Amino acid sequence: MSIVVFHRNFQRFQGGHLKVFHYFEHVRSSPSHDARIRFTPDSVWTASNPWCGLRETVIDSGDTSLADVLFLSGPDWRSLEPDVRASSAVPIVNLIQGFRDTRLVAMRKFLPHRAIRLCVSPEIQETVEGAGIVEGPVITVPAGIDLECLPPPRPAEERDLDCIVLGTKHPNLARSIAGRLSSSGYRVMLVDHPVRRDALLDAMARARVTVHLPHPREGAYLPALESMALGAVVVCPDCVGNRSFCRDGETCLMPARGKRAILESARVALSASADELKPMRASAYQESRARSLTAERRRFLEILDDVHELWAAR
Repeated sequence: MSIVVFHRNFQRFQGGHLKVFHYFEHVRSSPSHDARIRFTPDSVWTASNPWCGLRETVIDSGDTSLADVLFLSGPDWRSLEPDVRASSAVPIVNLIQGFRDTRLVAMRKFLPHRAIRLCVSPEIQETVEGAGIVEGPVITVPAGIDLECLPPPRPAEERDLDCIVLGTKHPNLARSIAGRLSSSGYRVMLVDHPVRRDALLDAMARARVTVHLPHPREGAYLPALESMALGAVVVCPDCVGNRSFCRDGETCLMPARGKRAILESARVALSASADELKPMRASAYQESRARSLTAERRRFLEILDDVHELWAAR
């Protein structure tokens, strides 16, 4: 049984933590591997911590002797001593979830350290390889969503929300867009601050249209995929990492960034009939089904089974 050791500094729930937890569970599902995790001493242990019910998997923060494989994401590199970063005796799997790993000086300095790098989108892989300083293989494992945890999508006639505006990353813009749509008579739910995930998913299942306001550059914007799986029409500007599943006019509407363009796309979606939107909703639904957590797990475990061969390759 191979032991894969993870590391986290958990202060509050974020999507990045959830994706690392998915990979933790992928390892635990394998008959050939098991997972352990170290936390920083100041990590928060509340119900929002996905590992809250798995305290038996937690090991001492200084104990690396158990590891047959180290799994790092983002700033987890700092948990290793400098000499281990530079020449680890065990394979390092490095999950790259966003573009900041190649842009921020504090993160970019880790790229020359040898690792098997897993990118959540092909756009990230292209950027990582383009940096020209990466040691080790770079592989795309498309980020998957947990279809089993989603509420069932409602039929169009049972949706009691016309639109949700998801704008925690751009709250002022979100408030402005929601206000304009509400003044036009639409039933609008504004999300301009973090809310409980289960409540948000339930609301998304009740909405005819979801307007997403991601950052300009995101690794893989999964809320848009979740909206597609829940049967809503998605309005989402380009954020680079969504290009492989957000295709304008096919799976969603992709307006230019800016209030006027986003409002126009939202109004187009809200004014269209169910029959007019049926092909887009069907394509979006199929796209979301193809990007399941099951598919992500299958691909990752294939890589994990070959980890020593990949680690030895130059």
